[in-house]
Amino acid sequence: MQIRYEYLSESYPRFWVYRIQEWETIQQYILHDNFSKILDKTLEYPKQKHVFLLDESRFSFFRFDIFLDKVENFSIKNLQEITEEKLNAIEHEHGATGHFLATYIDSIYVNWEEKTRIIWESGSLFFRLYAIYIDSQSYNEFKSVYGSINDNSNIKILPQSFHTTLFLRNNLKRENFNLLYITESGAKIIKIKNSFYDSVNVINLGLNSLKQMYKDNGISQYRYKSYEEIQQNALAENLVVETLEFYSTLFFSRLEEQNCIWGDIFLISPIVKNWHFMEVFNRKYREYSENYIVPFHHSDKLDTFDKTREPEDMDTLIFLNRE
Repeated sequence: MQIRYEYLSESYPRFWVYRIQEWETIQQYILHDNFSKILDKTLEYPKQKHVFLLDESRFSFFRFDIFLDKVENFSIKNLQEITEEKLNAIEHEHGATGHFLATYIDSIYVNWEEKTRIIWESGSLFFRLYAIYIDSQSYNEFKSVYGSINDNSNIKILPQSFHTTLFLRNNLKRENFNLLYITESGAKIIKIKNSFYDSVNVINLGLNSLKQMYKDNGISQYRYKSYEEIQQNALAENLVVETLEFYSTLFFSRLEEQNCIWGDIFLISPIVKNWHFMEVFNRKYREYSENYIVPFHHSDKLDTFDKTREPEDMDTLIFLNRE
């Protein structure tokens, strides 16, 4: 199996490729190719399963809360009829464009008791039905290489944070939170509300912006110093903290403009290793919200496949564990 994880950037395309051999070894390398070339390269391995963990901007998300009173047992046919009805509503009432990709259900309650399944249950029923669409341009690029992707069992397409959000919700029993990615070129914050995607927002304050602030303040060399080394130099520590405070204030003011200041934030980024950053970032967030920012880069519930994984590998690692 090969997994291709997208770092979306118009000026600097990048895909992390993970090659899994019998679940024992994982080879990683980077391809700096655009999306169409990435798809073409998969044809070199026609018998392998290809997984694409793509940026959320390529997808549309829909959620329906289903309430039913059933005297007879709820059947697979009932579920199919409800799903078809909601998909028609998505396309005709919500004006959805793109190509239907998948549905799934969860948050199942039977007579107000949580259940793991809905089929063959009766009484007062509740569940959430989710639908995911991929945009037309992305679908057409897949189609030009593979034909109908729905008929190709070797192709799997997912929003890159999909399994991560399920992991956080199921393990922490949290239905509402934010998932924040800070990469070199920008930051992406995903609002999860009632267990599903509510919004996806992007701001341009990535790690490159922070690097430039260090450079402007003449403290570039301290980006690579340890927490202990910086603390030994009071002047350097003050400059580092001031720089991080400026970055954090600007960052959260941008989030506030996009109505993304709410709830706890789980942060996935290489910057989580910087304790000065996490200390300042959390303190500044507390000025905007009563919630916290939690660095998310490991869990004792995950198999790391005999290797120390970087924070930015989290989405792929959780996918491998859940698959």
